[in-house]
Amino acid sequence: MRLDAWLPMYHEICREFAYDEAADARSAEILSSILSSRRVPAVQELMSECPAKVTICGDGPSLPEAISSDPPRGYVVAADGATTTLAASGLRPDAIVTDLDGDVEHQVTANSMGTLVFVHGHGDNLDAIRAVVPRFEGRVVGTCQGPPSGGLVNMGGFTDGDRAACIFSGLGARKITLVGFDFERPSLKASRPSDVKRRKLAWAKRILETLVEQGVRIDGL
Repeated sequence: MRLDAWLPMYHEICREFAYDEAADARSAEILSSILSSRRVPAVQELMSECPAKVTICGDGPSLPEAISSDPPRGYVVAADGATTTLAASGLRPDAIVTDLDGDVEHQVTANSMGTLVFVHGHGDNLDAIRAVVPRFEGRVVGTCQGPPSGGLVNMGGFTDGDRAACIFSGLGARKITLVGFDFERPSLKASRPSDVKRRKLAWAKRILETLVEQGVRIDGL
C-alpha cells in the first residue's frame, strides 16, 4: 500500500484508539537506532526475492486445525504468534511479521535458522524492542506506523496479519492466501479487551479489502 493511501488510515486509527503518534515515532527512532549497526536488506533486494504467491498464517483460533488438515506450502509468512503454532507442527515460516507481543522465543529461533523477520515499532512495544531485537541473529527489517526514516519501511497495515499482506503485496506478491484469520472470532489475551480486539480486526479486514481494490488477489478473506 502506498504511503499516501496508508497515512490517512493511520491517523484515523490513532484517533479511534487514542494512540499517541509521538510515542509511535519514538519507538520507530529506537528501532532504527538498534538496527543501524546491522546490514538490513534493502527494499529492492527484498523485491527480488519476493514470490508472486505467498501464504500468510494469522494467529486466529482456526490456525491449528487448518494447518493440520492442509499444511501450508510455498512461501509462508507467519503473523507474530502464528510462529508458535507453526513450530508446534514442525513448520518454520519463510518470514515473520511481528510487533513482539507473541512468543518471541520461537521467533528468535526461527530467525537464527534463516527466517526473515519484519519487526514493527509502535508506541506500546518500546520495551520489547529494546529487549528482543538485539537477540535476532538473522535478517531483520524494521517497520513503523508513521512516515518512515532511518532505514525503516512502511508499506501500511495495522495488525500483524494485514501488515504482512501490505508488506508482501508491496514487495510484489500478487496472490495472497490467508490461513488462520478469524475476523469474528479472535484469539484473546488477558491484557486485551475483546471489544478492542474485534475493532482492530475490523480495521484489518478493511485494510485487506483496500488491497483487493488495488488489484491484489486475496483468498480466504
